[in-house]
Amino acid sequence: MKTAQQLNYRLHHLCIYDDKPRENMWPYLRWHHGVTNYFTGGVFHVTGVGHSDYTFLGCGGRAYQIQIEAPPFQFEYERNWWSTHGHGYNHICWVTSDARGSMEQLLVNGATEVMPFEEFPTYDGFVVHDPEGRWVEIMEYTDEYFRVQEFTHAPAGECGLEIIGNAEICEDLDASVGWYQDVMDMRVMQEYGEGTDRVIYMTDKEYDPVSRNTIFVLQTARQDFEQSHKNEHGPYISSIIYQAANVERAYEDATWAGMKPLSAPARDEVTGAVTAYLAEPCGDNVILLRERFSDAA
Repeated sequence: MKTAQQLNYRLHHLCIYDDKPRENMWPYLRWHHGVTNYFTGGVFHVTGVGHSDYTFLGCGGRAYQIQIEAPPFQFEYERNWWSTHGHGYNHICWVTSDARGSMEQLLVNGATEVMPFEEFPTYDGFVVHDPEGRWVEIMEYTDEYFRVQEFTHAPAGECGLEIIGNAEICEDLDASVGWYQDVMDMRVMQEYGEGTDRVIYMTDKEYDPVSRNTIFVLQTARQDFEQSHKNEHGPYISSIIYQAANVERAYEDATWAGMKPLSAPARDEVTGAVTAYLAEPCGDNVILLRERFSDAA
């Protein structure tokens, strides 16, 4: 069996389930985003109840993206999730060099199967639950040319906005950090806080502070809305994370574009970063906006 290091895990995208993607993507586009790819029908999957619909959006950074996926979904487990949770951040996707080897490795190490390994026209992939029940998708590109496009690294707008990753709320933070370190080769970059108020920044082995500033944050439920959602749904994907050269201007641009304000920019007592919270249009899912992150900070 291959090790996590041999499988070359690389953070790729956050998937949002939404039933009106053509309407709800407009606040993103106004907020300095661009469409990197749109796929439907035979390019990816055709279902028994209609075609699949995938829109990828990027902003500023080179690697990490949003995928908006709309019903009808291909698989019953997806439709079941939609009927229970509705609009929401559904899964995080990693790209690997060997999807079949990855599934074997993850299942042996505590993941549970959601979607079995399958070979699609352009990639191989599967979905599992991590030990706390959050969805993890794994993809391996198999077509010589097919790739989800990436933007050249260039912070967007006058505020210098970039998508850099996502955050997840954990039940047992230390156990979750250990699992992602040992099983998916994530590396701890920064640890903040103590007790029940903790935040841990992680990344994959391809991290670069300039050209690929992609992060993966595991934390406790620190905000009231995080605790409320966790009480109802359990550990979950809590936010997509942006950084900006000018947080105040990025926040103003976001509210003008149609994002809903949750809390204005202020200094976070735990991380020390100027941070704001917004709700995106697909279902009031949370956006965390912060000043530029540096591993050396």
